[in-house]
Amino acid sequence: MIFKELLQDFKITGLADDSRRVQEGYLFFCFPVKESLSFAKMALDQGARAIVAETEAPLEMKSKWIQVKNVKEARLEAAILFYGNPFEQLKVHAITGTNGKTTSTFLMEAMLNAAGRKTALIGTICNKIGNEIIPSFLTTPGLLDLFAFARHALEAGCTDLVMEASSHALDQGRVAGISFKTALFSNLTQDHLDYHLTMDLYFEAKKTLFTKYLSKEGHAVINVDDAYGKMLFDSLDGNKMAVSRMKSKEAMIYPEGNVAQSERGMTLLVPAISNQPFETHLCGDFNVDNVLLVLGFAKALQLPEMAIRKALENVRVHGRFELVYNQNKKHVVVDYAHTPDALQRVLQTARRLCQGKLAVVFGCGGDRDKTKRPLMGSIATKNADVVWVTSDNPRTEKPEDIIQDILKGISKKEDLYVIENRAEAIQKACVSMNENDWLVIAGKGHENYQIIGQTKHHFDDSEEVQKAML
Repeated sequence: MIFKELLQDFKITGLADDSRRVQEGYLFFCFPVKESLSFAKMALDQGARAIVAETEAPLEMKSKWIQVKNVKEARLEAAILFYGNPFEQLKVHAITGTNGKTTSTFLMEAMLNAAGRKTALIGTICNKIGNEIIPSFLTTPGLLDLFAFARHALEAGCTDLVMEASSHALDQGRVAGISFKTALFSNLTQDHLDYHLTMDLYFEAKKTLFTKYLSKEGHAVINVDDAYGKMLFDSLDGNKMAVSRMKSKEAMIYPEGNVAQSERGMTLLVPAISNQPFETHLCGDFNVDNVLLVLGFAKALQLPEMAIRKALENVRVHGRFELVYNQNKKHVVVDYAHTPDALQRVLQTARRLCQGKLAVVFGCGGDRDKTKRPLMGSIATKNADVVWVTSDNPRTEKPEDIIQDILKGISKKEDLYVIENRAEAIQKACVSMNENDWLVIAGKGHENYQIIGQTKHHFDDSEEVQKAML
């Protein structure tokens, strides 16, 4: 407990592990990287009271240098003391998986709020404390930001925190210090292999939510229709609940009979929860999976049926199979789908609703997993009648190089259009629609920017659709 006295004696006013965010009076945690001395000097120049590091102190910094065995452990210890360990008082619920996390967290938040709890949320689209919206820059923030956010949420009267737990965050220990009340697993499909390298390593990172961070009394809710979900379920002891759209024998939560779906939403009966069907504006088999998973969450927490119904009936999620145009028998959907599996699911859903031709506009992000690009090209041509390949957050890569990677997975050339400019691709795809046609614009969803180089430029798929349809 070296930091208890330190925080008092040095009159520490804040904690930082990024030298660019250091302010006067801060304690800076300096990780052992190549540029560590430069970062330490920058932190001191910006007013840091002390540096915490694993290496010996440089002579010129000795009076303000605290050497520790492990900076990560020291950072956690200091965060618990400085922020008063808010995670001991908040009930924290997390979902991990490749797809479905955002929709599920919005449903979880809505159910808890409808049950009379005040809830904070951390996720891809935004962070929230009650009704206060806070911009989101990472799916799961860094450890110090998490502690600061939780402290703020607790002071605002929150009882529960719902969050998305990314594989990066779990692998990097950003959720250290949290003992989760419930943990949900949606699915695992190809993504982030530029970071994890293999699907097995990707899975192992996700698995830690249940084996390392879930409390002993906590509840695991798992989609066992997914092969990795089934593997996870079978490997766990303790409180666990299986959900299954395919009515797997292990499942407690499953739909009875057919799930009625239309562009207006779906109706499903889940006997483990109620003898009366539930209604929601969400549609698509992937959303059936999301709804079942969250119903398992509600069952684990024994939330009242009234709260469940209210949430399902009211929740709409921006950029998740969002019908942004529905006039003159033409339908345009914007969706965040940026993985092969997500793109396939979205197109299959649109196909079932479509009575005319189905078109898709999509690209792939730069500086991310290159192996999924031809896979997404192949999926697009197999599931859509018309394919528009365009740019999507190229970052530091050349858009034309990314497009060429996508085209490697496309064999057919008819009804294939390559337009690098995303606004132009959307405009031409929209004006080419006829009655009963559907158009899916995939990849960006809620995002209102394009990242070109290191710069964000305003760009919103929904806005471009409205311009095109004037």
